[in-house]
Amino acid sequence: MLKEYQTQSNLNPKLWNGHSLKQGLNNSFMKIVNHFYKFLEIDTPILDVILIGSNANYNWNKFSDIDLHVLINYRDINDNLHLVKNYLHAKKSIWNLNYPLTYKGINIELYAQDSNTDLHASVGIYSLMQQKWINRPSSTLVSIDNSLINQKTQPYEFEIDNLKLDDLNLESKIKSILLRLRNLRAAGLEAVGEYSLENLAYKSLRNSGHLAKLKTMLQANTIGQLSINESMHDHTNNNINTALIMHISKRKILDEDGWQYIMKHMNAVSDPRGQWMYPGRCTLIPGNQITMQNVPHHVLGIDDVGHMKLMRPEQQYTYPGNKVYEIPVTAQYRTQIIQILNAIRNGGRYEN
Repeated sequence: MLKEYQTQSNLNPKLWNGHSLKQGLNNSFMKIVNHFYKFLEIDTPILDVILIGSNANYNWNKFSDIDLHVLINYRDINDNLHLVKNYLHAKKSIWNLNYPLTYKGINIELYAQDSNTDLHASVGIYSLMQQKWINRPSSTLVSIDNSLINQKTQPYEFEIDNLKLDDLNLESKIKSILLRLRNLRAAGLEAVGEYSLENLAYKSLRNSGHLAKLKTMLQANTIGQLSINESMHDHTNNNINTALIMHISKRKILDEDGWQYIMKHMNAVSDPRGQWMYPGRCTLIPGNQITMQNVPHHVLGIDDVGHMKLMRPEQQYTYPGNKVYEIPVTAQYRTQIIQILNAIRNGGRYEN
């Protein structure tokens, strides 16, 4: 699909002097990109960094994002392109939550783009690394094709598909996505109307059911907050605490059935990405090397041989065991963690 339409007569004057990027912006944007690249934790070179989208074209307005795309070869990371794409989307989502960067009120969106992706020749593309236009935009016509629409929608689809009803921050995450989508659509409608890239991306998310999913999850979250019921029976909670205390004190090391019981009743998930992928949820890490980089809260870690550590954000930890069970120090688990720590410190004895 290809759409063409009339646009504004000048590039955004907040960013451009004519067709030249304003002095100092190139270095400032590259500084942000370098931090984003380190945050991705990948071992593949940056091939280029491009400024693309409305603010590299003549269809910008006050809602338009600054789209900085870091070009890398996905296959240099792994031949499983689906896995690579999901990993990079997850990292982008965490980055957006932790670093909501702006310039003169304009949101800065970063994206790790596969260098093998083809872009339409008429799209404005400015290289920050080469400090020159790769494709100079037209002041009269702009073309939009499906690849650009997909680049706009896929990060949103990933974020929405990975929302969890038991996430303590679910409401704020949904509202953040909805606000960004409203601004996205407003940017397109104000600039060029129905056939803008932003509005077409919004409609694509609506047609795929992702907007309806957001609203359904927000409604379910609100109902859950207003409902009067117990999230876990007292006796189940006591059983879990007892089992973990016995395990940590080496009185009875948990077997596979014991771990399965704890994970089931604490709604835990086994995933090497841990708190990155499931912030605020109990997770089982199939390994003994734990990084707390970009994890905003403390986490109580217990390995399969009973070793326990209270892990702090931005630190690295190594356990003697082969896997680590993580309990985030959040409002949901704070009381339970305090009970476990007090029992261990006081040397209290617990019976089966």
